[in-house]
This record gives sequence, structure tokens and C-alpha cells, in this order.
Amino acid sequence: MDIQVAISQDFLTSIVKLPKAQQKKVNQFVSKFRNAPLATGINYEKINDAANPDMRSVRIDQSYRGIVLKPQQGSVYILLWVDHHDDAYEWARRHQCKIHPKTGVIQLYATEVKAGSIHQHKDEKFHIEPEPIEQQLSPLFENYNSQQLIELGLPEEFTEQVKALQSMELLAAFSEKLPNDAYEALYFLADGIPYEEVLEDYRSNVAEDVDTDDFAAALAREGSKRRFVVVDDEDLEQMLDAPLEKWRVFLHPSQRKLVERDWNGPVRVLGGAGTGKTVAAIHRAKWLSSQLPEVSNKKILFTTFTKNLASDISEHLEQICSHAELSNIETINIDSWVHKFLKRNSYNYDIVYPGDTNPKRVSSWQKALDNKSASLDLSDHFYEEEWKLVIQEQSITEKSEYIRAKRTGRGTRLNRKERLLAWSVFEEYLLQLNHKKIKEMPDAMRDCIAIIDSKNIKPIYSSVIVDEGQDMGSQAYELIRRLVAEDKNDIFIVGDGHQRIYRNKVVLGRCGINIIGRSRKLRVNYRTTEETKQLAVSVLSNVPVDDLDNGEDTSKGYISLMHGEMPEIIVKNNFIEEADAVVERIEQLEAAGAKLRDMCVVARTKSIRDAFGNALSKAGIKTYEVMANGIDRRHQDGVRLATMHRVKGLEFQNVFIVGVNKNTLPLRNFKSDDPVELREHEMSERSLLHVAMTRAMRSLTISTHGVLSEFFRKNNDLGTGAEV
Repeated sequence: MDIQVAISQDFLTSIVKLPKAQQKKVNQFVSKFRNAPLATGINYEKINDAANPDMRSVRIDQSYRGIVLKPQQGSVYILLWVDHHDDAYEWARRHQCKIHPKTGVIQLYATEVKAGSIHQHKDEKFHIEPEPIEQQLSPLFENYNSQQLIELGLPEEFTEQVKALQSMELLAAFSEKLPNDAYEALYFLADGIPYEEVLEDYRSNVAEDVDTDDFAAALAREGSKRRFVVVDDEDLEQMLDAPLEKWRVFLHPSQRKLVERDWNGPVRVLGGAGTGKTVAAIHRAKWLSSQLPEVSNKKILFTTFTKNLASDISEHLEQICSHAELSNIETINIDSWVHKFLKRNSYNYDIVYPGDTNPKRVSSWQKALDNKSASLDLSDHFYEEEWKLVIQEQSITEKSEYIRAKRTGRGTRLNRKERLLAWSVFEEYLLQLNHKKIKEMPDAMRDCIAIIDSKNIKPIYSSVIVDEGQDMGSQAYELIRRLVAEDKNDIFIVGDGHQRIYRNKVVLGRCGINIIGRSRKLRVNYRTTEETKQLAVSVLSNVPVDDLDNGEDTSKGYISLMHGEMPEIIVKNNFIEEADAVVERIEQLEAAGAKLRDMCVVARTKSIRDAFGNALSKAGIKTYEVMANGIDRRHQDGVRLATMHRVKGLEFQNVFIVGVNKNTLPLRNFKSDDPVELREHEMSERSLLHVAMTRAMRSLTISTHGVLSEFFRKNNDLGTGAEV
């Protein structure tokens, strides 16, 4: 008999909550159980009043019990939960585990919700009472019949209650009783996603008649794999060693569909913060590596915009990949790749960045500005932005090219005569750069392309994976297109325009990357609570955001399954009072059991970060600065200190965003009279704040002294929990 042992995601979660001594005993029991679930030493006990009659308890030690699903048919055993004896039995009474008759997916959900749950409606049993006639709203799902809702994965016993729901708030309250997949599908439907699109995502490709007793078949379905995994000895050891890293094993079906398949060309994956884009990209790299021949002359390139993100990704790849798989993956940020390639090809220029403080670049730019025409009333800042957003973006090197260039998105109009006058500045800058043997990074990327073309260098990689794709410019994508042949599985890009903080905009199709028919979107936020997500989305102020390919992206259908306390907004009179309030909150969290290393104080500038770091140190709180070009050493104790730029790509249980006043957000160092430039700057600042807020997993605290940033003050509902 071929016995299968599976572990639920909830089982791993329950292990983490146990005392250390019991965790070790659970690990020993599970290893024994995996090898011989029918051994005489496994003491199965029937739970008479369990929600599912096939649930059994198993002895961990004298006081602790595991809950196992032991179906009557087949040879499948599923570890569901572990807890103290009485609590384990209570869990079994309150939870159901069964196969949905339409989707064929194993669903694990609460049949009763404990009093004191975060979602409390006035009737805690979720009996929905009709509103008074004058206030009554239309039901959310009035256009769908019961069978249609069941097709999406809704358990039949909840259909009447769900059909009575009249608001998103009531749906959120009812979510505690629903399987995750059913709640997601209903949320998307209520949020305006077409029924057919939701059905495609949540209706598994199963036969018309699902055998609700065949757990072996159900475990093989994509929808089940999001919460259950069949383990072998190697997987088991890895999971039990680090049960908090559940993402190593469990992928949402929408992620797995992206990861484990052959694509006939480039793929673009969008998704809000916390939706697992990087997780999908990391698993994609692992899967692609596993598909390479044992002896291959090509690798997979995993690249992103900044060094620190590349370091974080490299660490995560080491956690999930075998040695052989890891050896086939090169992880490096795009600028470092350019430096290495040009060095190998005897490049004779130093590389600088537009707008940085390199002395050669600064003197070159100043000499260029000396050529400004007195007849043009244009600021120095205008020329700098024109250089970055028009000249560099379109690879312009000649006057005639500039005369014909499109200036879409530039607020100040220039006629032909004015462009001729303005060109004298850019022409001088080009001469100065060449004279001093320096190149800006976009030019260096174009030189990489020229070398590849002139030397007829064949594509270097079998596949390229791009993380944080919204931060890369067109030159980077044109280079990436040269690095891999146009073939199946060539390019995989994940990104989110809502998180763009470097003002690089791109149209992939114009860079030779055709994603038509291969664009997907992740919608489920796994990191932040719904309360934090809503506040973070609100600071974007409903500004249109591009989708990396000349289209528009929205936050419609963006959901978090987790709920928690409302974000706290603290407004004080001066810095000392603000710092004291942050110290007090940190001490409260620590007293409640939170670890200092799971907290992060985030600031817009280094000076604000350092000021709060000093305040925490004076209060006797240990701190740890998250460095600009490296990974966060999570084993080292101390409250993390970081700027908003550095915290990108990381996550923490408790986040403090400090110094959020009207002079800091948006940062006032941006000088321009151009309304388009001012709007773009504000959007970048909003995105930066949005990114910082969505690093919070459990709690978010926002503090300031003086006047709170307009990014919050313009939203009427955001003062809840504020201390003024």
C-alpha cells in the first residue's frame, strides 16, 4: 500500500506557538509518523464530537496532542494541528476539513469562531439580520445564484448566509468562517472582477464528478497545494527546521501556475505589495534551474535594481535550492552586471549616475550649464530633468534627434527654436563626459549592447528573471533582451507600478519584450493586514499607475486575508515627545513578547533615522542599522533602523514610520516650477511611503511632531487610533 503523509500549513503555524521542548518532541513524532503512520506506537484516539468524524488525535507527550485526518478510504494521512490536549480537541470540534465537490480542493476552515475574534459583528454567530428598510442595501451577490457561488469554491452550507451579505464589511466579517479560497473568490467578485475571470482562477481542471473521498487525488490539485504538501524525508526535515518559512513549500495556485510551466515568450507579473511576486520569481528560478540539462553551458540570470535586493534574493535562493540548482543561477543587480561585463571587455570609462555627486560629473554638468541661453527662462533643474527623461531615455546624441524627440510627460513646452538653444547645454555635457572618460549608467548599458552586437556575442543565459521590474529603465530592458534568445521561458518580469520609487518608466514592447497574452496579476496580500493595506493604498490617492507596457494598473481586487489592529497615528508637539512615544510603544511590544529584531524604525532621511537611533539607545534599547548594500542579519538582536529606500524588499512584524511631517513627506528638496515634474515627484514620494507602510506584517505605527504629512491629512478616515 502506497502511504502518503501530508502536512497542512496550519500544522506548521501551530508548531511555532508551542514551547521549545514540545517543538522538539513534535519534530521527533512527525519524523516517526512520516516513516510509519500505522506503527503500533502511534496512538490514534477517536474524537467523538469532532467536526469531521475522520479526525483522530495522536499523542505527542503526556500533555500535548496532534490532530490527524485519517480518511476511511485510501492511504492518506494529513497532519492538521498540534496543541495542548484540551485545546487540540477543541480545535477539532471547531474545524472542518473536506474536499469541495466542485473545485476538488481540500478545504480547511472554522465551523465556529472563538469569541473575541478580530472580526466581530453585532451577532457573533454571523446570523445576518436585515437592515431597516430605509437603510437596506442590495445584496452583494444578487446577480449570482447559489450554484454559481458554489462553483467558485463556497461550501454549500454557507450559501444562504453569503447571499444575504450587503457590504464588503459584512463579507470581511464573515471571512473567519470561510475557506481562504472561497473568501478570495467572493471578494474579487464583489470588488468588480468578472465572474468568468474569477472562475478561471479558482475552478480547478477536474472531472465533472469529484470523488469527495479521494484525498490522494485532491492533494495533487493546485488549489490544495496552497495549504497542504505531501512530504518526503528531505522536505520534512527542511520544514520542521524552519516552520516560519512556510513560503518555501506552499504556493498559492495563482503563483504555482506562473512558476511551474513552459511559457512561449516573455511574461510580466503584476501585483500589489505583499502578493508574493518575489516569492514566485524565486520559485521560478528554482524550477527553471531544475529543468536545465545536467551539463549546461548557460545559466539563469536573476537580476533586480539594487544591490541590497539582490543580496536578499540570493539568501532566499540558498534556502530553497539544492546545491546543483543554486549553481545554475547567477543573482546580481543590473548595474553590477554591467560593471563586470564592461571590465571583461576592457572598458576605458568610469561609470557615474545621473544626478550623483561624483566630482567629475558635477564639474562636467556645471560647465554644461554655463552654456545656458539667456533668452530661455529655464531653471537648472529643468535641464537636469530634460537630460534624464528625454535625452538619456531616448539615447539622443545629435541635435537633429533632439529636435524630433517626443517630450511626453514634460510640462514645459519647447518649440524648435527653443530646443536648438537648449541643445547647447546637452551638447557641452556630452563633450565633457567624453573628455573626462566617464559615462552615465544608461550610456554604459548602451555600450554593453554595442559590444554584444559588434562582437556578435550569442545570448549568454537560458532565462532571465527580473524582480522589482518597475524600477528599471528602457536601457536595462534593451540590454536584458540581448542577454537571452527569444524562445520559450526567456524572460520573467515581476513588478508593481504602485511601488516605483526611482521614476524609471518603461514600455516593454518598445524594448523588444513582447508580453501580449502573457501578462498575469497576483491579488492576494500575504504580508500585511487588511487594515494596514487599506491605509497604504489610500496614500496613493487614486493616482493612475502604469502597467510597464503602456497600459494602466489599478488596485481593484487587491486583498489581504489577515486582519489586525488599526494602524496608529501619533502626533506630538516636538521631537522629544515623539521619540518618547515610540520608545514607549516599543517597550510595550517587547513586554508583550515581541522581539526587538522583528521591529523596524523607518525614516525618510538618514538624519531622521539617526536621531531616532540615538533616542532609542539613550532609552537602553538596542538597535541595528540595516546597511545599504547587504542583507539584514536577522539573527542579530536590536530594533532595525532603516531609511525608506533601504527597507524596500524587507518585512517586519512591527513597523514604525517616524518623522512623517509636512516638510519631510513629500521631501522639500525638489525645486521645480513644472507642474508635471512636481506631480511626478509627489507620486514618487507617495510610492516610497506606500512601500514603507507595506513592510508591516502585524502592526504599523506612524508618528510625527508638528503638522502631519498631507499624504494623511487629505484622507478623512485615517485619523482612527491617532493620538493628537
